[in-house]
Amino acid sequence: MKAVAHQPVSVAIEASGYAFQFYSEGVFTGSCGTELDHGVAIVGYGTTTDGTKYWIVKNSWGPQWGEKGYVRMERGIKAKHGKCGIAMEASYPIKTSPNPSRREISKDEL
Repeated sequence: MKAVAHQPVSVAIEASGYAFQFYSEGVFTGSCGTELDHGVAIVGYGTTTDGTKYWIVKNSWGPQWGEKGYVRMERGIKAKHGKCGIAMEASYPIKTSPNPSRREISKDEL
């Protein structure tokens, strides 16, 4: 969750199930497995007024799907792989080198 607080996180999920395919709104708590078959991006997280924790996930299926192209996926579940396998294959960049020093660039360098 630390990474999601600073940047989008690329993840794989199982998206082939009926419940996910026809998701339209609310926190997705439907049935799904862990046969990863679709890439999405976690772009945030939240908690509903009743205490349900969720990930805000951007899908690539366009704004007509889900909540304008997004799904709120249940998080904090007992399964270690997360809902639809969302915790199995996460990736995000990590910066390990220092920033370059600032200097003027001449026209010849462009």
